[in-house]
Amino acid sequence: MGWDACAASIAKAQAFWSNTPYWNMGLYLGGSSYGSGCKRWSSAEVGQLRTMGYKFLPLWVGPQAPCTGFPSRFSTSTATAYDQGRAEAKAVYNVAAGLGWDTTDAPMIYDLEGFDTTNGGCLNATKSFIDGWVYQLHVAPAQRAGVYGSSCASGLNSYSTIANVPDFIHGASWNGVKSTSDLSCIPAGNWTQRQRHKQYQGGHNETWNGVTMNVDSDCSNGPVYPGPDNLTSPQGCE
Repeated sequence: MGWDACAASIAKAQAFWSNTPYWNMGLYLGGSSYGSGCKRWSSAEVGQLRTMGYKFLPLWVGPQAPCTGFPSRFSTSTATAYDQGRAEAKAVYNVAAGLGWDTTDAPMIYDLEGFDTTNGGCLNATKSFIDGWVYQLHVAPAQRAGVYGSSCASGLNSYSTIANVPDFIHGASWNGVKSTSDLSCIPAGNWTQRQRHKQYQGGHNETWNGVTMNVDSDCSNGPVYPGPDNLTSPQGCE
């Protein structure tokens, strides 16, 4: 089980680690669409989190689909969007390398918020963007390319048929079911080999060790950093 939060801190992360069910956390590495009021982690702080024992779901919140209202959006041109996806992959790689991480096989997750998936031009541009993201992350030393988003509204299943298929998905499906096999709009046969994370509950307050934080809750059966995830008990997550 894991959590992610915009307003995290070292003290809050420690409270959510000690004698809690949590083993990983969403670690936001940056990007043009990452909230201005959200936590920016320093290299020293990331080191402290690792010393606690946390595994990470490294998230990058770059430009969003062109048919959204986000200030930072990628192009409607499929060719340009592809190049922009590659550029975002290079950006997250540079941040991870700057943290001193062993980037080989490290999972990197693109945070893709919901958009109008019935808009064919927008969907095609998004597929091309993700294609470029995955292609570039697979350039040696290759990382594992993931995509986060609403399991339906971010069109996650659409990326199962692009030229460079994401290595794993992180689907938001807020039905409260702690099972990565239960993801709305994702067929059972896609991303089956420990290739799924599930955000099963959206923002809500939780209190651990006297500290309250507004978090999203995750179930993980996919790659984390640093790997591998050695837990043998599913903790109610499947």
